[in-house]
Amino acid sequence: MISVAPLAAGCDALGYYRHVAVAQWRLLAAQRDVGEVMADQRTPAATVAQLERVEGYLAFATRHLALAAGNRYGSYVEVDGTAAVWAVFAAPEFSVRPHRWCHPVVGCLVYRGFFDRNKARAEAVKLEARGFDAHVRGVAAYSTLGWFDDPLLSTFVGYPDAALAELLFHELAHGKLFLPGDSAFNEAFATFVGRQGVAAWMAATGRSPEAWLEGKRAQNRFAAFMLAWRERFARLYAAPLADDQRRALKAELFRAMRACHAHLAAVGVVAAALPAQLNNAHFAAIATYEEWTAAFAALFDAAGGDWQAFYARAGQLVELKAPVRQQRLAELARGRPQAAPANLTCTGDKGEGHAPRPPLFG
Repeated sequence: MISVAPLAAGCDALGYYRHVAVAQWRLLAAQRDVGEVMADQRTPAATVAQLERVEGYLAFATRHLALAAGNRYGSYVEVDGTAAVWAVFAAPEFSVRPHRWCHPVVGCLVYRGFFDRNKARAEAVKLEARGFDAHVRGVAAYSTLGWFDDPLLSTFVGYPDAALAELLFHELAHGKLFLPGDSAFNEAFATFVGRQGVAAWMAATGRSPEAWLEGKRAQNRFAAFMLAWRERFARLYAAPLADDQRRALKAELFRAMRACHAHLAAVGVVAAALPAQLNNAHFAAIATYEEWTAAFAALFDAAGGDWQAFYARAGQLVELKAPVRQQRLAELARGRPQAAPANLTCTGDKGEGHAPRPPLFG
């Protein structure tokens, strides 16, 4: 659920843009009309059923969420594997702020998308050689932000009902509102629309939301855990320390984070596993999607649950200068905090101070 930057000039970037252009052309050349695929007797019955579900979700998005697909998702492409794109996230060794790649039109993005996993890994290796922490993750869907009519991909049409609906609503939200140069705003907006859209779809279709809601609550707790630890690392990096001392404390703090996660998992507070190679880039990745979701939830509440009014209010935020917009989002988020356990850093206190403290489990 990322965007792929359109072509632009620049000697250093030509190899990357050539890769994106060729891969996008190949994907579009392989697309088939959805109606043709469904009518083809060689198409597996399961795929036909999946495509029929998509039609229902797109119709619901248009009628109830004020999201129009236009010509998007009118075609289908079989893709090898479970990821359509591999996204690279990076952050400096002593910062939780994401590294950004800048492009004309879409502005600066906090990730770089590749259609080839090996190319993504090579990019991560280059970044690490420059002193960055890097993280590569597979993504099932992406948006071209209107440059092309995005097709349905085999990487996601087989998702369970709620997950498929959420992904489609998320991607359609990118087409509704996109702010060049602010990935955290764009992804949090689309993440909120996707989740709230599923809640509306379940209510309208009489489905029980309990299992889905419990999954979202678990997701929110893990996101809150990551964001809480992100703040501890930010305080460490801001401390007036020599690099070797800061590096040693960083390693110690990651060990404390893993111990805390193991404790919280044992008592049922968090469920998702931590990556084997955990670093600052993981904080950058999760903050991009989760940091402002509470702010958009507050904005939706203020709009009385009216989708058009919500989009209008979100559009007003786009018009603000970046520092003012950040302040407004922070105010909205404080007014609607996410429900999460009070202590997700296992410190036994509020986590103040720069040096990491041993986890306190008592």
